[in-house]
Amino acid sequence: MLDFAEYVRELLPEELAEPFLALTRPAIRLSIAGKGETTVGRLGGLPRLPEGMPWPRAGDGGPAMQFLAELDCAALAAYESDIDLPAEGTLLFFATWESTAAQVIMLPPDAIRVPEYEVPVLPPEARVFPEVPLAAETVATWPTRGHDDLVELGDEFWDRVVGDEPWEVFADMLADFADAEGGRAHQVGGYSDALQSPIEAVAAFAAGLRPHDPGFAAEASQWVSLLQLDEDNGMIFGDGGILIFGIRRDRLAARDFSQVFPYVQGH
Repeated sequence: MLDFAEYVRELLPEELAEPFLALTRPAIRLSIAGKGETTVGRLGGLPRLPEGMPWPRAGDGGPAMQFLAELDCAALAAYESDIDLPAEGTLLFFATWESTAAQVIMLPPDAIRVPEYEVPVLPPEARVFPEVPLAAETVATWPTRGHDDLVELGDEFWDRVVGDEPWEVFADMLADFADAEGGRAHQVGGYSDALQSPIEAVAAFAAGLRPHDPGFAAEASQWVSLLQLDEDNGMIFGDGGILIFGIRRDRLAARDFSQVFPYVQGH
């Protein structure tokens, strides 16, 4: 199987290929674990919160959130990514059914958890999803045309003809390679999918900045994709969308998960 670097070097001259490859970021791809695979977390089930810890809700006394996923940080430490994950403990991911609000809870490794934690009354649209284990692998991720607010390569670069036909342009050939590798996925770190705009740019937009504003690039660079979830296991995010949990680098370094930024990209 052709690896990503070889593929890019076949399509682009060296003076373009090498700077582009320098932009790649490692990420942890998550998939439903098969028999015998090492598990690093799970989708769905009950969160098994410690005794006395309230189930997350939207706002002050708002509707209960759906529990989406759990990640074992010690297990993830065996895989390379571009973000500063905790070396131990557990991360629990919650979001409202429409994904306009989200919460991430970090539990220490010695937390005593309640297996059959009582489920609160959920909104009619929300549900408890089946529990399935997750396996992991390290993969390369790369910017696409949707990330150009961040990498500023320009249309001339993305529209460069790299095949035998005039419609075989670099951006589309990259998309073909990604599809051959399995397409969209659950993922920790790396470049998230940018169906409209990347999470880094959207977070900067939310701070009132636009791509040509002073400070836009600096603000965008402070954000990372903590977890991307694709539609799977009964989870639906908009219309064929993905849910991204963004977080500032400084808050991640401080293990402060109180202000994650949920972002849904769909059609």
